[in-house]
Amino acid sequence: MTGGFDYARSVATANRLIARFGQRGAVRRGPDLSGGDSTNDLPLPPGDEAEPTDHPCTLVVLDYSEEERAGSLIAQTGRKVLIATAGLDIEPTPEDALLIGTDEHQIVAVMPLAPGPVRVLWQAQVRR
Repeated sequence: MTGGFDYARSVATANRLIARFGQRGAVRRGPDLSGGDSTNDLPLPPGDEAEPTDHPCTLVVLDYSEEERAGSLIAQTGRKVLIATAGLDIEPTPEDALLIGTDEHQIVAVMPLAPGPVRVLWQAQVRR
């Protein structure tokens, strides 16, 4: 056996499956509802109230199992979302929102699935 694990193939498989079984969505980034800039928590200058920017993505929405919820802080309305890396031009953060259909969800936590040097997908915990 030569070489290491083919992470590019894992990324391609994840992107293909999410595209096939998922839906279009967007990571929404920009000023938060408190009037600040969600990227640095500083107030915006007067007259500079920018609109949020939607970054298109493909995602799959899943329910958490009872085992995942047991002993955790995951709310009953919380959902697990797998976000493809293909076409996403930013790294999602808890300061962003996630559009699923036309509904905006708060990102509670987000982390990459990156078992090696390559990010395969993003896993987010969201709630309405």
